[in-house]
Amino acid sequence: MNVLYLAIGGAVGTVSRYYVTGRVTQWNGPTGLGVFTVNIVGSFLIGLFLTMSEERFMWPPQLRLLVAVGFLGGFTTFSSWTWETMQMTEMRNMLGASLNIAGSIVCGMMAVYAGTALARAL
Repeated sequence: MNVLYLAIGGAVGTVSRYYVTGRVTQWNGPTGLGVFTVNIVGSFLIGLFLTMSEERFMWPPQLRLLVAVGFLGGFTTFSSWTWETMQMTEMRNMLGASLNIAGSIVCGMMAVYAGTALARAL
């Protein structure tokens, strides 16, 4: 049954990633900002959801599988992020690649922290 939760969450997360990255790319062009956006939003959401789940509501493990592993696993895009970063380096856009790496790590950590802090404040 756990596989079903993972599959449903992953499918919804993947479709959500496709939609969000597509919209951000429409607005900003092919800058890598779409993947960056889903990674930072996903970082915030995993901090918020897992902290709420583990410290406040004790939601069942199946819901954590559905949301944290399934949905957020399908929504966030580490492999896409690394590919886009590699493409930037191959195009000799070292500034863009460096900003993508540093920004994703720093902003991702800040987003997890913000989600955790919000969950604890609620």
